[in-house]
Amino acid sequence: MDQNNIIIVPDVHCRDFYKPVLTVKDKPIIFLGDYMDPYSYEGFTDKQGIENLEEIIDFARNNKNVTLLVGNHDCSWIWDALRWERTSYIHYKELHKLYRDNIDLFNSCIKLDDTLFTHAGVSDGWVDHINTMLEHKDSSLRLNQDNIVTYIDNEFRNELNRDGVIRHGFSSYLESPIFEVGAIRWGDSTYGGPFWDDVREYQDPGGWTIKQIFSHTQLEKTGSSVTVGNGTCIDSRAIFEYDLENKELHPANI
Repeated sequence: MDQNNIIIVPDVHCRDFYKPVLTVKDKPIIFLGDYMDPYSYEGFTDKQGIENLEEIIDFARNNKNVTLLVGNHDCSWIWDALRWERTSYIHYKELHKLYRDNIDLFNSCIKLDDTLFTHAGVSDGWVDHINTMLEHKDSSLRLNQDNIVTYIDNEFRNELNRDGVIRHGFSSYLESPIFEVGAIRWGDSTYGGPFWDDVREYQDPGGWTIKQIFSHTQLEKTGSSVTVGNGTCIDSRAIFEYDLENKELHPANI
């Protein structure tokens, strides 16, 4: 298998643009999350989204080269959280079971060599915020590029094992700071976590220099990307290919 050329599928949102990757067997494939919640103006339905999600799960179950990440929109169905979904809530029980029955396939993030893949990215500001929190407990707990995946994954798994979520009126929130929603996304935190971050929250790298690929933000031009500091945000409507060795990203030709 060609481990250096990675196929990246950003936010599916019930669309079918991902389907060409179903023929790829010789390269790693990373889905960046947000499988449900269609945009009404695009014409895809909840039923199509569920069928697509079942197909994607089956594809990952039968192909070890496939990694499925979780996005902010998936939280509604995994935890009954946030409640900002666009999919009709009548599908909650069906989708909750589908996600939970296959939760072993879903990941919070993945790091390959020195490149971190998440749904929404990890900004300098959020890392500084978490490190300030951690230093009150133990200064040795500071996040760095060697332990960031362990921290995010542990927080994600711990949240899976909790019985419920915190309710605030119509919305509900997950407890871990990895699910924080920044002000740019109408949240009450200064910076969003790796499920809710926004490319507009990124700064120059400073001391946080890990290379990152993420989606979450639908860019103006389909198939485009934007790099700010250490993070590259890819448009959420096209398949990309990433050369891990040379750190080169371009639209995939499948």
